[in-house]
Amino acid sequence: MLQHGNGLRLASRTRQNCLALPTPLCYGSNANIKGLRRYATQQATHNVAVLGGGITGLASAYYLTKELPRARITIYEASDRIGGWLSSKRVPVKDGTILFEAGPRTLRPVSNGVLSARLIQELDLAKDAIFPQDSSPAARNRYVYYPDHLVQMPHPSYGIAENLWSLMTEPIFKTALISGLTEIFGNARSSDIQDESVGDFFSRRLSKTVVDRILSAVLHGIYAGDAWQLSAKSLFPSLWRNEANAGSIFAGVMKSRAEGIEMTKREADFLHEMRSYPWDPLLEGTLKRSTVFTFKDGLGMLVDRMARYLLEHGSVEFKTSTPVEDISLSDDRSSIRITSKGGQAHDYAHAISSLSPAHLNLVNKNAGPRSLIPHIPSVTVMTVNLYYRTPDLNPPGFGYVIPLATPFENNPERALGVVFDTAYSPSPKDLDASNWQINNIEQLKQARENGQLVNVNDFAWYNMPDKPVIQDDVKERGTKLTVMLGGHWWNDWPSFPDEQEGLALAKGVVQRHLNITEEPEAFSVNLQADCIPQYTVGHEQRLKTAHDNLSRQFKGRLRVAGNWMSGVGVNDCLRSAYDVVRGLKAGRDGTGLEQVGTTEYVRLKPVKVGKKAEEQ
Repeated sequence: MLQHGNGLRLASRTRQNCLALPTPLCYGSNANIKGLRRYATQQATHNVAVLGGGITGLASAYYLTKELPRARITIYEASDRIGGWLSSKRVPVKDGTILFEAGPRTLRPVSNGVLSARLIQELDLAKDAIFPQDSSPAARNRYVYYPDHLVQMPHPSYGIAENLWSLMTEPIFKTALISGLTEIFGNARSSDIQDESVGDFFSRRLSKTVVDRILSAVLHGIYAGDAWQLSAKSLFPSLWRNEANAGSIFAGVMKSRAEGIEMTKREADFLHEMRSYPWDPLLEGTLKRSTVFTFKDGLGMLVDRMARYLLEHGSVEFKTSTPVEDISLSDDRSSIRITSKGGQAHDYAHAISSLSPAHLNLVNKNAGPRSLIPHIPSVTVMTVNLYYRTPDLNPPGFGYVIPLATPFENNPERALGVVFDTAYSPSPKDLDASNWQINNIEQLKQARENGQLVNVNDFAWYNMPDKPVIQDDVKERGTKLTVMLGGHWWNDWPSFPDEQEGLALAKGVVQRHLNITEEPEAFSVNLQADCIPQYTVGHEQRLKTAHDNLSRQFKGRLRVAGNWMSGVGVNDCLRSAYDVVRGLKAGRDGTGLEQVGTTEYVRLKPVKVGKKAEEQ
């Protein structure tokens, strides 16, 4: 990690200081940065505390500076680093350095991802971004391991005959084709059912086999969770509504095509607002065919650049190594009081908490026997990064996930899946003009001047052809993988593997599944405790209860944001922070959860954001 000033560390470890601020700097628990603080010359209209310095907390502070530019903002972070689960680092190998990601590694520029795409432009990250295109193996090739081999999932680019042959011959797709064709004839659920598991929902609509062999694998890759515990209503709200309103999933899809997509008014307003964003034409053109994007120094660059922006804004104070010990209303109930380690108390007009529900309950000491937030379980995930000198040890594609139905003897390590990290980042060979699919440099430059997409070996760069970027600084790159272990499989484990045990588990997975026996040249083992909240059956009702408790106890002074509410990904965290700040700016009473269970829906045609708009 980069070390800055009085103990504040950023999420990525790079070769240069990404903040690039004037020195000397000293910021931390009680720091005051000369020349950057402008409290004396600004009359603040808001005094806001942000609890937590992960991506949600940083985004909350960022949007506060945009929407309430005269606000004073204090970020409380218990650890000595910011960035949370976003953690990028470089490790040395014999001919350079390799970038490893401990947590998320790519972002999608669709749906809530339009916010992360906007940050590329707003934080001047475009020239450091890498855009795999929809023609790339990373976009086209996704695999599931069942029962003892990798199965390539169907894709529109493969052709009807190829997809149909796979559906008819691979054991993983047993019952999938027939259940999909007959889904419309199934009986709709009883109106008495207020929620049910994803497994129960799709086993009714399709088949139990589809859940155990296919859908459970998808949920392993996103939530690291159990399909038979996670909530269908919370994870698949549109499909849940389709069955209720149209009688089946298929009928609901047909109705959407004929009458327009049904969505909440809140979502429609968000899409309308995003549609009017003033995009850089070249960046917009690059995003349109991009399935995901990342940065040359990993997603930690997003944290680094956001932190630099917040420091330069001059009205943001970082209090790292400063855990919050109590949250309460002030004596006259006109403000919210944040008490940090050592008993130091400060009053704020508002506070935004990006803490986990369990952590927020812990510091809410005035709640009495009742928890502020009902229990929302979470799972622990271990990621193991592996780098091999030999190239192409994995098939071309993004990676694979492992379903519940895979026999134990084929997955005794209880792995969730494996990411092929070399798929979404170009190699040094991709920067060699002699290897480009487009060889005319003048034509390439002309395309850029015209704001046209430049696709080179299935990648695009905003600054192509001037200075394309790569992540792995080596002469000839080998094979880079990330093995994901744990999740719900570890729920009953009394302890978790240590570094050497985790490495051994990961090596066992890739040897069995990919026949890799070579020793890795470099590795990194990362244990992320309680990192992914689980939206189990009844999740929506728990959020409604949390809203009521927050409203009653804090009278609109405390709002919450984070990955435990309506999406576990980075893009969902950004959206959560964005919505909370917008509500605060509008002066609406709220908690960050006021939209849960909304019944206000509208129908409209889908809006293209980047490549397309996705509805779930």
